[in-house]
Amino acid sequence: MSKYSLLLLLLIAAIAQELTVTTAQDLPEGFPKCKRDANFDKCLVDAVNHAIQLLKSGNKEFGIPPLEPLSVKKLVIDAGTAPINLRQALKNVKVHDMISTSKIQRYRTDLDKHLIICDSRTDRIEMIGDYEMSGRILLLPITGHGKANVTLINTKIEHRLIGEPFEKDGVKYMRLKEYRVAFDPKRVYMNFENLFNDKTLSDGMNRFLNENWETVFNELKVGYAKSFGVIFRELSNKLFEKVPFDNIFLR
Repeated sequence: MSKYSLLLLLLIAAIAQELTVTTAQDLPEGFPKCKRDANFDKCLVDAVNHAIQLLKSGNKEFGIPPLEPLSVKKLVIDAGTAPINLRQALKNVKVHDMISTSKIQRYRTDLDKHLIICDSRTDRIEMIGDYEMSGRILLLPITGHGKANVTLINTKIEHRLIGEPFEKDGVKYMRLKEYRVAFDPKRVYMNFENLFNDKTLSDGMNRFLNENWETVFNELKVGYAKSFGVIFRELSNKLFEKVPFDNIFLR
């Protein structure tokens, strides 16, 4: 092998190595940042409230889809204990107003443990989509498929983000391994068209569901929380996995 051939191979190898290095990204333009000091948690409240509004229309650079409305392919809600024994599948769901009517109220963080907890209030979360449902509610059989609307009003939400560190090219990042959500609405309205394939029976059951919304939703809310926890984790990691830890949370 000639000297020039060897130099060419070394040059190609060096270029290939540079191409495999992942370029660290910064937060999207306009995102406020907070310094890890005594006012950190308070700073995060204002920063994140501003940031989530910037993401309403999505962000192509980070692969974040539009959030208002948020499109969800499928939500599967199971409640398997008395008095509710129900399987509810919502498909092609549009979630309206969740971003535009949400406000973060408080943060509690422990970044040494990669733990972030926040409380928010959302005036309205309206889920519209196609449903399939079967099971029993208070010994009453229920079955049907068609259009559905589930709307939560004045909902307190606790978000618990549990992260883990990892490195890329010697730089620290954090990914969320869990995103736990707890819903506490002041009111829930439900409407499921075509229950029992009979309008009279359907109207009667919808009236029953709304008159007893608290009992019904208390059995279903864990399922909704798990489904939204997965959605929120996937969306959050589109930022966390691309932006170095110290570029998000300033020293």
